[in-house]
Amino acid sequence: MYRLHNNAFEILSAEIEICKSKDKQGKQNQQIVLKRLEQLRLKVGKPAKLNELRAAVVDVFPIFSETALKEAAKSNRKPSIFHKFKYVAIAFASAAGVLTIINLPYPNIRWSVARTAPILLIPSYLSMDFHYWGAKNSAQQAENLLISAENFTDIQQVEHKTEDAQKHLSSIPVWFLGYYPEVYCEKFNCSWNFNFNDFKKIRTQLTLVETEVFREKQAFIPLIEAEQVYNSAKIELTIAKTQKQKELAIASIEATINTIENIPPETLASKKSEAKLKVYKHYFQTIAQKK
Repeated sequence: MYRLHNNAFEILSAEIEICKSKDKQGKQNQQIVLKRLEQLRLKVGKPAKLNELRAAVVDVFPIFSETALKEAAKSNRKPSIFHKFKYVAIAFASAAGVLTIINLPYPNIRWSVARTAPILLIPSYLSMDFHYWGAKNSAQQAENLLISAENFTDIQQVEHKTEDAQKHLSSIPVWFLGYYPEVYCEKFNCSWNFNFNDFKKIRTQLTLVETEVFREKQAFIPLIEAEQVYNSAKIELTIAKTQKQKELAIASIEATINTIENIPPETLASKKSEAKLKVYKHYFQTIAQKK
């Protein structure tokens, strides 16, 4: 590393031009100082510090700017590791920015890159791989949970799984499914092969599960409400002080039974309500006879 860097030399040279007089003596003084500085530029060693730079000019130019000397000394410092790291970070950030732009979900960009440099689309393929298996696994788990569901909480878990699957599906660029990422699969030994049929299969499976979940939820809602009304009516009947209050409570229990009987018979809610319906009917018959 040379003792005087180019930036520092330029700063000092500009100040010398200001300080020199316009006569012959001024030109000679300029040449003397510039020669000293040139020697520092050609000499290998530690960067010259402020005192050394000042000594090279002030005997010839006593009014030389102290500000210019300090600025030159600062510019002449050996670049720190943090200074070097800054440029490395900038380079990485720039590369990441370009890679991000290339992998944006715009067909015109991706198709051109896929034809010329498909390796640059690896982030897209990694994302597709992740979301594909996420959608496939979540849809299958939702279907399995629906088959084994025993109560309303299980149905809610199925709904959460369908939501996860939908999020994964929405993150897959459908227009790009027809392009098989051969470069990616050669490097990472992927076991999947995206195509529209597979995507549609997952979508169809998910739609069927979502439809069934909606139907089951619609069936469970009146059942849950009916149970709440029945329990409240039983309490009201117990504390009723007038015949009118008793009749209203009994009417509520009867309405509860009618609500449960109207739940679609092929639903899980209907199956879970069978035992309760028998109890409710038996209780209703008992209190109706006492009325």
